[in-house]
Amino acid sequence: MGIERRKYIRFDSTISGEFHVLGSDVSGMLVTDNFSKDGFKASSNQNIPIGSRLECEMVFPETIMPFFTTGRVVWVKDTPQSAAAKFDIGVQLEEMDTVERQFLIDYCYKTWNNSKRHNPSSDISAV
Repeated sequence: MGIERRKYIRFDSTISGEFHVLGSDVSGMLVTDNFSKDGFKASSNQNIPIGSRLECEMVFPETIMPFFTTGRVVWVKDTPQSAAAKFDIGVQLEEMDTVERQFLIDYCYKTWNNSKRHNPSSDISAV
């Protein structure tokens, strides 16, 4: 097992959105798997090079309120052939409005807390 480098708790949270690679014409859809205070894991059909800066627009499932963020791709992994998307990507958040970031953390915590009530054995991953 590799060395754990995560600093923050990671909350499972599915949020859909769109991204644009800054400085290029590459764009597409993504779906997050989890979030932490400083980043997220998402799935996409685009192979985005490590180091790319993304501009993302995502929408919370229960609202129509979008939030915007920029981040840097820090890792990319091929997914199994049976997966819905071709790639998993790790994005380190760089810029995000403070109020939107707090709303995101509150949303992720609420989602996790609701899942704990329905499945007491569920746990959060250390980030």
